[in-house]
Amino acid sequence: MGYIGGHIDTTVLIALLVAAGGLVGTTAVYQAASSELQSTNADLEAENEDLRAELEATEATLESRERELNQTQSTLETREQDREQLLNQLDETEAELESTESELAATENDLAEAEAELRRAESELQETQDELADARARADELEEEKEDLQEERDNLQDRVDDLDDEVERLRTQIEEKNDKIDELENSQNGS
Repeated sequence: MGYIGGHIDTTVLIALLVAAGGLVGTTAVYQAASSELQSTNADLEAENEDLRAELEATEATLESRERELNQTQSTLETREQDREQLLNQLDETEAELESTESELAATENDLAEAEAELRRAESELQETQDELADARARADELEEEKEDLQEERDNLQDRVDDLDDEVERLRTQIEEKNDKIDELENSQNGS
């Protein structure tokens, strides 16, 4: 029986017994009520002890939870600091990425210009090679013409040499004829 219920039942019981039985009955009822009150007090003290033990356990659990909460709060603050640091690193990385992308775009532009210049140089080289091939072909033609002219010159030189020989032979004949004429004229004059 609980404390409040016991108190109400005892009061009603005492009132009934006092009204019905007088002083002897009242004493017996009082003793019974006192005995019940002592039993109830002992139950309440035991319950209070249980409650104190439960309170101490609850307080210990609360302290443990508070420590866990403090640790969690500390961990959360650390995580927040880590998050801020990561965000800063992310901002730096994004800035570096933008810078790298800008450098890449500039490099790609330089590469495109270099490739265009290379194509121009290759085109000029091809033109120069074509001109060189034409010049070599022309040089080969001139070499053949030179050989032909040298052969013609050699032939003409041979002809000149032949004509020189002919002139020399004719001069010799003329001299011989002149000598003969001189002899004939001298012989006529002498006769």
